[in-house]
Amino acid sequence: MRGGFAKNDWQAFFLAISLASCSGGDDSVSPAVVKAASGGTPPPQYAASCGACHAVGVAGAPKTGDSEAWVARLNARGMDGLIASVRNGVNAMPPGGLCNSCSDEEHAELINYMAAAN
Repeated sequence: MRGGFAKNDWQAFFLAISLASCSGGDDSVSPAVVKAASGGTPPPQYAASCGACHAVGVAGAPKTGDSEAWVARLNARGMDGLIASVRNGVNAMPPGGLCNSCSDEEHAELINYMAAAN
């Protein structure tokens, strides 16, 4: 596809979400849509930040690849709400989610990776 779109899994995820929301149904995200958008290499910050807790679900963190857990959070709070949770910290997760240098866009990419990873 044009502009390297296929190389960025988070863009594919957003496209899948957009297409699903145009289907005439409710605005919720389904686990099937999340899984359909998966299949990529983790963002570079994942191993050093998110993966420490999300790989195994430390302190109730949604596990990487558990699309149902992530879909529930995306439906309840939306991406902006999840990014705010990362930025401010939530439960046992510290502010910035161990990636204080990450931008909101990078946090969204990390969230999308964790929601869709196999």
